[in-house]
Amino acid sequence: MPFLSINELHQMTGKTRATVTKMLDGVPFKEGPKKAMLYDTKIALAKIYQAADADGEAFINAPEAQRLLTIARRQQIDLEMEVTRGDRWPKDDVESIHEASLSNIAGLLKSHEGKSLSAELIRDIFTELREVPAKLTKL
Repeated sequence: MPFLSINELHQMTGKTRATVTKMLDGVPFKEGPKKAMLYDTKIALAKIYQAADADGEAFINAPEAQRLLTIARRQQIDLEMEVTRGDRWPKDDVESIHEASLSNIAGLLKSHEGKSLSAELIRDIFTELREVPAKLTKL
């Protein structure tokens, strides 16, 4: 990429030297002859025309920021409505129900440690697992 000084960018864009200097504040440059600051053309022009920030990444102007904020708010409202309608259960409640069921199963297995698994024990384990959705629907 070619490098241009503030004077060359000022002539190319038609903006004043002060404006170009202010817009390129914080943009990395190479030192040229007579201590001229030479800027990467692609980054400098994007910054001058406010299409990018100092790193050359996309610049977000006020309308674009407002649009992104509106989208984020919409997603947040949708999530809150799912929780309100009951479509989405609170994570802590779901975890506590699963933890209680799994600890009950672990207790059943520990009480029969060293013994063969009887049909009654297996039935109790599956009963415990089947009760989880019923407990979740009560939320």
